[in-house]
Amino acid sequence: MSNPTQAAKSKPLSVMILVPSSGDTVATQFTYCLTMCAASMVANGISMSMAFSTASGITQARRQLVDEFMKSTADYAWWIDSDMAFPIDSYAQLLNRKVQLVGCNYRRRYFPTPNFTAMNGTLGNQFEIETTDQSPSIERADGIPHGMMMVHRSVYEQIPAPHYLMEWNEEKRVELGEDYYFCQKAKEFGINVWLDHALSRQISHIGTYHYDYNLSTTRNAIQAGLVK
Repeated sequence: MSNPTQAAKSKPLSVMILVPSSGDTVATQFTYCLTMCAASMVANGISMSMAFSTASGITQARRQLVDEFMKSTADYAWWIDSDMAFPIDSYAQLLNRKVQLVGCNYRRRYFPTPNFTAMNGTLGNQFEIETTDQSPSIERADGIPHGMMMVHRSVYEQIPAPHYLMEWNEEKRVELGEDYYFCQKAKEFGINVWLDHALSRQISHIGTYHYDYNLSTTRNAIQAGLVK
């Protein structure tokens, strides 16, 4: 396989933004971030398109979006969940990693235990990867969520469909989420799963307040008496 960063000289680098949803609403700040990123991509010479899918389950929505992506000529699929807040240059930070598959770590919106979503280990014996001020800019991981992830076309070409499944393990009595299933398949096919801590420190999971990496927004909201 050729280096995914070596875009064909005859055409500009192209990215398709994929937004899955199991409901009909999106966060206002997500819409603002998405609009600003899209404008920045066009201004910087990147060919940009978008695809949205609303389905009864997130797994079905992801499979539909992969189908749309593979029908296109886009080089990269940029997955963004509709409840994320992110900086205007997020796409550039991910593309500049020059890898096939890279994504971010963020917290679950489970207060008072908003654990991180990136994992190492095997099914039933997984442990979370924390993003802190001391974390390296980027590191390999066993499983990362899809809320902010850049995937090169070659990954979907290498891994046979279906790329996303909710898989139940009877022995462990554990269900593997569709995004971790995808990461597991990628590793089986020799594709590294990269976790971008640098960008993870700049994004947040939108809920009652923004769940950022160090919970600073949460603390400020509690101190201001906005939430208890």
